[in-house]
Amino acid sequence: MSPQQQGRNDLVEYPIQDNVRLEVYWRDDRAGYGPAASVYAYDQEVLRLDCFGEAKKQGGKGHCHINLRQNRARQWMYPSGSVRDHVEQAMHDLRHNLGFCFSTNTDERIQQIKVTAETLEPIAQQAEAKMLAFLDQLNLG
Repeated sequence: MSPQQQGRNDLVEYPIQDNVRLEVYWRDDRAGYGPAASVYAYDQEVLRLDCFGEAKKQGGKGHCHINLRQNRARQWMYPSGSVRDHVEQAMHDLRHNLGFCFSTNTDERIQQIKVTAETLEPIAQQAEAKMLAFLDQLNLG
C-alpha cells in the first residue's frame, strides 16, 4: 500500500470514464475519521472529499481538497455540521464542481476532460449510498 493509500479502508472504485475514477472509502488517521472520496484523472487526485463532521474522534473537521498536487493539499473547509451534512456537501461538490477541478488543473490532458451529468449522476448516487453506509458502519450517524 502506498503512503497515499494508508488510512483508506474498505476502498471501492467506481470508473467514471477513460482515465477518470472515483474511489470511496473511510479514513481513520491523523487527518480525520469518517467517510471520504477521491476523484482521480490520469492517476492524479483532482478532488478529495473528507466527511468528518465536527471531528469527535480525532483529526480535522470536514473539508475538501482541489487539485491536491498543485495546491499542496490545502483544504476548503465545510460548514459546521454532522458527518451526514458533510456527505451531502461532498455530493454537491462532486456533482457541481468536478468540472472546475478538471479545467483548473495544470495538466493539459486533465483540462480537456468533460464528464456529463448523465454519466456522473448514477455514480454519484452509488458513492453517496456507500458513504452513508460507512457513516452507519462507523456509528457516526
